[in-house]
Amino acid sequence: MNEIAIVGAGLAGLTAALRLTQEGYRVRIFERYPRPGGLARALEIGGEPLEAFYHHIFTTDTDYVAFAEEMGLGDEIEWLPSKMGIWADGRLWEFGTPASLLRFGPLRLIDKIRFGLSTLWLQRQRDPRPFESVTASDWIRRYQGERTWKTVWGPLLYQKFADEAENVAMVWLWRKVSLRGGSRSRSGMGERLGYMRGSFIRLVETLVAKIEAGGGTFHLTEEVRRVETDGGIFSIVTRRDTYRASKVLVAAPIPDHLAVAGQLLADDERTALSRLRATGAICTILELENSLTPFYWLNIADPEMPFGGLIEHTNYIPADRYGGRRLLYISNYLFTDHPLYSAPKSEIIETYLPHLKRVNPAFDASWILSSHHFRADYAQPVVTIGYREQIPPMRTSVRGLYLCSMAQIFPEDRGQNYAIAYGDKVAKVMLEDLDRGEG
Repeated sequence: MNEIAIVGAGLAGLTAALRLTQEGYRVRIFERYPRPGGLARALEIGGEPLEAFYHHIFTTDTDYVAFAEEMGLGDEIEWLPSKMGIWADGRLWEFGTPASLLRFGPLRLIDKIRFGLSTLWLQRQRDPRPFESVTASDWIRRYQGERTWKTVWGPLLYQKFADEAENVAMVWLWRKVSLRGGSRSRSGMGERLGYMRGSFIRLVETLVAKIEAGGGTFHLTEEVRRVETDGGIFSIVTRRDTYRASKVLVAAPIPDHLAVAGQLLADDERTALSRLRATGAICTILELENSLTPFYWLNIADPEMPFGGLIEHTNYIPADRYGGRRLLYISNYLFTDHPLYSAPKSEIIETYLPHLKRVNPAFDASWILSSHHFRADYAQPVVTIGYREQIPPMRTSVRGLYLCSMAQIFPEDRGQNYAIAYGDKVAKVMLEDLDRGEG
């Protein structure tokens, strides 16, 4: 039997499925949701698709660009300027350029000099290992100062990681800084971010069509309940049926991997996986009558705010593509036991309203024409000191069972580019084993 099962139809699972079908293997892809795409899934506003979770790519995201070109979509990526801001000290500030740093009131001149020089130095570093053994909080306090930690980075990390903020390794922040700086320098025109005409869902749809043309089969809204094995053959048990496969790839978050296949793993492997932490995310999209801020990306460096970022999509992509509506993503990373995480949309929006008015005193609830709300239980792995040694291998302790999860992406941070890169990587691992008659 040469049939392969893939659990999860996110971008990594789809990439692996394509590579396997290209080599002539029969692939079944199981997905709990009605559409493939994972975090890249989309809705429609004004007749135009829009990602449920905000997306863009950097000029440094070469794997995504190359893959889009392979799929015939390279020319559909628009490289557009973006404007970044920060809410700090009770007001809006432009942020992200040397000139804006000089105008940033909450920092003293000496703080700005330390911030600018250390940021330039970080952007030039290529070796992640020196940043793996120190926390971001310790590094920032040492090289940029306590005021910069309390004013800029501390609030941002606490918004994203809550009680784990002081434990996050500097390697995570280093990669964020180097990616952003690389996107500015490589474009040669200031920062340019990439967006695909018609949304990134177009790549997903193209992938699905190519996989099906290669003989792959999709089982949508068919959640895998467990994976079993007997005599080297796997059984994939869903609510509807049981399927057989010679190899299984779980292309899903670690908790899903443990839920469907954890009983097969070695005890020490299962224990190590269960120790890996990640935050969830809730993302609210408001369709607005008016623009809220002048920025595409607004970081919220204020512990009193109940959200971590405001991403105004139509300050980046023209509003006329969406029927003239202004589109605002409200980003909020939360551990899933936080009360707001599971609250109904109406309660979440009511919580946000007075704080949106703080950002723009002219804002009124009557501006909201429509709203949408999405959750992701596993959205941001918590990268701590020594994380490299905690990364689970793609080959599990069970022969023929493989794992591809955002928890393995390191030292890079999760995103579309690395979902493709790691989907390619796990497919190569599986093909090596198949060529040797192993797995």
